Amino acid sequence: MFRSKKFQIFIGIVALLEIVIITSMSLREAFGMNFLLASIAVIIFWFFGMFKPTIVRWGNRKTITKYSAVMFIILFLIAIPKASFSEQATDQTERHTEVLDSYVLKSEITQKNAELASLSMDAKAIEAKVTAVTDGDTFTVNLNGKSEKVRLILIDTPETKHPSKPVQPFGPEASEFTSKLLTNKTVKLEFDVSERDQYGRILAYAYVNDEMVNELLLEKGLARVAVFPPDVKYVDEFRKIQKKAQAARRGIWSIEDYATDKGFDDAVVAKATVKPTATVKPSPKPTATPKPVPVQTKKPTPTKKPTPAPTKKPKPKATPQPVQDVYYKNCSAVRAAGAAPIYAGEPGYSKKLDRDGDGVACE
Repeated sequence: MFRSKKFQIFIGIVALLEIVIITSMSLREAFGMNFLLASIAVIIFWFFGMFKPTIVRWGNRKTITKYSAVMFIILFLIAIPKASFSEQATDQTERHTEVLDSYVLKSEITQKNAELASLSMDAKAIEAKVTAVTDGDTFTVNLNGKSEKVRLILIDTPETKHPSKPVQPFGPEASEFTSKLLTNKTVKLEFDVSERDQYGRILAYAYVNDEMVNELLLEKGLARVAVFPPDVKYVDEFRKIQKKAQAARRGIWSIEDYATDKGFDDAVVAKATVKPTATVKPSPKPTATPKPVPVQTKKPTPTKKPTPAPTKKPKPKATPQPVQDVYYKNCSAVRAAGAAPIYAGEPGYSKKLDRDGDGVACE
């Protein structure tokens, strides 16, 4: 039977199919596929043997069953070394990559904290050089050859570079103060309980020339006390400094209700900016003050001097009261006689000549 061409062709087909299965599947998949194909083959032969015994006789069915089982075992044994080797290799590489990825992520997160932890456990303070200043309470340092951002603890300065907030009053002043104080300087960073915030920035109290930068900003009125437990080492001292700045109305405290425990109220600033526009109204008053000056100049030159020369003095003309009947036909005759104007009561005056009734005819 093993010499028959049909059997050899059958073995060749099975071998090719098995190669495809082994090279394209893992060990478990190859095992399941072999079992499925062997079962299908046995079922088909048994099916044909039941309905057409002439094609597949009982003896042949037994032989087919035996050979199918033997072929299944042999092919399975052949598949074990290759599939197991490839599967083990892929599994090992996948495991190695997963382990490496998790290790890298953990190391990136914990390496910085580990460095600071080792330092803070010993001295609770380190020295670093400031390379840049972001704003009043944030700056960048070079720490062990790495660039690290530092956030000053327990204080908060007005924003200047916030993505969703405008530049707040006294924010630029705070940034300028910190920049002049720290740029290219070596500072000592003192830690509290927390070593980093949610953004990965180092939390610290900064010292330069034996002065704490946090306290200097509070003294100048450029920062407020911002409490975020458990970092509250100097909260009492900071509040005392803040009260002094409030009493002196320095910086942020010069705007009433601008700085609060929750931050800086931009609405208060908007209202404060409207008030000056109302106070601008008095500004024209100084321009009105020059008015009394011309008034005073008018007083010395009041035309009261001409008052002694009111034309009523021609009354002496009326004094010659020789009651004579003088009659002028019209104002032309009055002017021709050189008597214009004629006042009421004077010779020649008549209402006919005084058309406007003001007591002066032919004016």
